[in-house]
Amino acid sequence: MIRTATHDDIPRLVELGTLLHSISSYAKVGFEAEKAGRFLAHLIDDRGGVVFVSEKDGLVVGGLAGGLTDEWFSSELVAYDYSVFVEPAHRNGYIAIKLLRAFETWAKSMGAVRVHMGIGTALHVEGTTRLYEALGFSLFGPMFVKEI
Repeated sequence: MIRTATHDDIPRLVELGTLLHSISSYAKVGFEAEKAGRFLAHLIDDRGGVVFVSEKDGLVVGGLAGGLTDEWFSSELVAYDYSVFVEPAHRNGYIAIKLLRAFETWAKSMGAVRVHMGIGTALHVEGTTRLYEALGFSLFGPMFVKEI
């Protein structure tokens, strides 16, 4: 079941975030659980943010955190993801699809004209790219990083 997250979900979402962090390209960057929790609370409370969760047998097994902004050069609204994560034991594609569809529906209801999704963790890049393309997304451009 996909639903909008509540403050009660934050500890579990932080737990899932910790797991995602530990296996992603961000693993060498410190993870501050309290800060992550405050950020999720802000998204839950703020009209310009949203968090969806996937619940299975009463346990949150995945989530999507996103936001909404106008383009720096236009008043058109764009929705974007902060993170999408499904617990490894529950990855079959369907949960991610349902989370993405819920996010797209929310974005449209908020007046967004586009949804931007990224892959910033270096995890399952090819498979996630295929999933996004199957859902109608088109490749927008790569991301680059340089440690300084």
